[in-house]
Amino acid sequence: MGSVTEYINEKLPRVDTLGDLDNLISSLEDQQAALNTQIQDIQTKINSEHDALFSSSEAIVKRVAEFRTTHGMLKDKLINASYYRSRPKFMDDLQGLVAELEKFEIARNYFVVLDEVRSISESAKTEILDDPDLALRKHNELVKIVDHVCEQSREAEDSVIHLVDFLCKSKDFLWFELRERLATEFRASLDRIGWPRRVSLEVNFEEFSRTFNKLLLFQFYNVSQQARESKAPDLIIALEILAKPLDLRFRYHFEGNRETNKVDRPEWFFSHFISTVEDHEQFMETIVQGILEQSPYISHREALHELIYAYLPSVQRKLKTLVPVVMHEPQLFSHLMLETMKFDDHLRDTYLFAPYGQEEWAGITGDIMSKPEWFEAWLLVEKEFALTRYQEIITTPDAWVIDFDSVGEIESKPTKSALRLRDLLETVSERYKPLKSFVHRIRFLMDIQIAILDSYHNRISSSLDAFESLTSSIVRAVSGVHEEERKKMVDGLAGVERLCRAYGSAYAIRDALTDWGDDIFFLELYEELNRRASQNKLSKIPKELEGISSKLPDALEEDGTIFDEIIKAYDALRTRAENLIIKHLSREVQKAYKTDSAFRQSVKSKDGLVADLFNSSAPIAEMLAFLSKALSQTSFAKVSRALYRSFNI
Repeated sequence: MGSVTEYINEKLPRVDTLGDLDNLISSLEDQQAALNTQIQDIQTKINSEHDALFSSSEAIVKRVAEFRTTHGMLKDKLINASYYRSRPKFMDDLQGLVAELEKFEIARNYFVVLDEVRSISESAKTEILDDPDLALRKHNELVKIVDHVCEQSREAEDSVIHLVDFLCKSKDFLWFELRERLATEFRASLDRIGWPRRVSLEVNFEEFSRTFNKLLLFQFYNVSQQARESKAPDLIIALEILAKPLDLRFRYHFEGNRETNKVDRPEWFFSHFISTVEDHEQFMETIVQGILEQSPYISHREALHELIYAYLPSVQRKLKTLVPVVMHEPQLFSHLMLETMKFDDHLRDTYLFAPYGQEEWAGITGDIMSKPEWFEAWLLVEKEFALTRYQEIITTPDAWVIDFDSVGEIESKPTKSALRLRDLLETVSERYKPLKSFVHRIRFLMDIQIAILDSYHNRISSSLDAFESLTSSIVRAVSGVHEEERKKMVDGLAGVERLCRAYGSAYAIRDALTDWGDDIFFLELYEELNRRASQNKLSKIPKELEGISSKLPDALEEDGTIFDEIIKAYDALRTRAENLIIKHLSREVQKAYKTDSAFRQSVKSKDGLVADLFNSSAPIAEMLAFLSKALSQTSFAKVSRALYRSFNI
C-alpha cells in the first residue's frame, strides 16, 4: 500500500500533473505485455526440455508433471499479483483523490455563501437608518439564501447542518441588529420629547414620527394585509419601547424594598398604572393615534389601547409574584382579588379596553384564574367568608324577628335573617360577576350560593318539622317537653308568629331568587348552560358540572331560569308554612269553640264572614290581626278563605 502510494506521489507529484495519468497507465500496460511475452518464451523453453526428458525415464516424466503443475500455480499467482496489486489499487487511490477534490469544492462554495451573507448583513446594517426599505430588501435576500441552502441541504451530509445552523443564526441576528439600531434611534427621539414624563403637545414631533414610522415599516414590511387584520394581538415594537421606561419606574416602586411595595396594598400599584395611563392619554390619542391612522399597516389600531397592552405585563409580573404570597392569607387574598376586578372594570369602563383582536377580555383577573390552584384557593377563601357570615346571620338574637318596616304594608314581611341572607348572596354575586369563565361562575354559584340556600332551606324546614312535632298529639305525649313550655312555643299567637317567621323567610328568598333569575347575568349563565347541554346533545346538566351537588334544573327549558329548582323548593316550603298556619288557626278555633261560650254563641248566631265570627274571641282576633300585618293581602285572603272552607263546627 505504501510503496504504491510512494510510486504515485513520485510519478504525479502535483495536482497539475494529473494530465500525465493516461501516459502512466499506458506505460504500466506495456510493462505487463513485456512480462506476458517473457512468460510465453519460458513456456516454450520448458516444453522443449520436457519433450527431451520425457524419453529418459518414468521418474523424470513424473517430475516434469509436478513441475508443470507448480509452474501453472505460480503463473496464476503472478498474473493475479500483477493485476490486483497494480491497477485496482491505483484506481482506489485515485478515487480517494477525486473525493478530496470534491470536498475542497464544497468548502469553497461554503466560503462563497458565507462571504455573501456577510456582505448582505453589513450592507443592511449600514442602510437601515438612512434607507430602511433597502435594508429590509437586503434582509429578504438573506432570508432567501438561507431558505435555499436549507432546501438543498435536506439530503446532504451532516457537515452541512452546521452551515445551515450558522446561516439561521445569522438571519436572526441581523433582524435583531436592525431592530436594535432602529430602537436606539427611536429612544433618542423619546429623550428629546421628554418621555416618560408627561409630554407637552407643543414640542416638535417630526423626529419622533419619523423614527416611529421606521419601526412600523420594519415590523410589518413582510406582513400581509390579511395577517395585519387578523385577531393575533401582536405587540407593536414602538409601543413596547415606549412602555419600557414606564415598566422601569413600576419596578422601582413596587418590586423593590421601597415603602410603596406592600402586600396589603395592591391598590397602590393598580392606581399607579391608571395614573400613568391618564398622564399620557392626551399624547397617545393625538400624536401617536395620528401616526397610526396615517400608517398603511395598522391604521385600525387604538394608540391608547396599545400602550395599555404594552404596559400590562408590569402588572401581570407583579401579580405572578404577589398571589403566591397572599393566597394563604384569606383577608389579603380576598382584598387583592377585589382590587384586581376593580382594576379590570376601570380599564373596560373608562377606556373600553380590550387587546386588539379580542372581542372579550378576561382581564388580569382571568390571568389569575387561569391557574387552577389559584382559583381554588380564592374560591375557598370566598366560601369560608360567606359561610362564616351566614352562620352569623342565622345565630344573631334577632335573626328570626319579622321586619315589618322593610317592605310595603301589602307585602309579606321577611325576617331579618332573610334580608341579611339576600344581601350576602348579592355580595357573592358581585364578587364573581366580573369573571368571564363559565365554569368559574358556575363554581361560585354552586359551591357558595346554592350551598347556602340549601342550608337555609333546611333550617326553615327543620323549624316546621319541630312545630309539627310539638303540635302532634302522639309526639306531644312522648316528647318530654313540659306542657306549659310547649304552649308558650306553639299555642295561640306564639304558634302563628313562629309559622309566619318560616313563611316570611321562605317567601323573601323565593322572591329574591325570582328577581335574580331575570337578571341579565344569570340569564346569560343559563343560556350558556343550555348551549353546552345542546352541544353535548343532552337535556341535562353538561359534563362541566359533573360532581357538583346542586339544585340546578334536571331538564333545561328554553324559558327557564337557573334558579328554577331552588325556587320550587322554597315555594314548597312557603306553601307548607301556609298550610300549617291554616291548620293551626283551625285548631285554635276549635279550641275556642269548646272553651269560650260567648264565641260559641256567636258562631251559632252568625253565618257571615270569618272576620265577623272571630270578633267574638280576643285570641282569635289577635292572631288574625297579626296575620293581616305579617302576610301580604293576597296571602292573607288566601289563608282566610281556606280557613273559612275548613270551618265546619
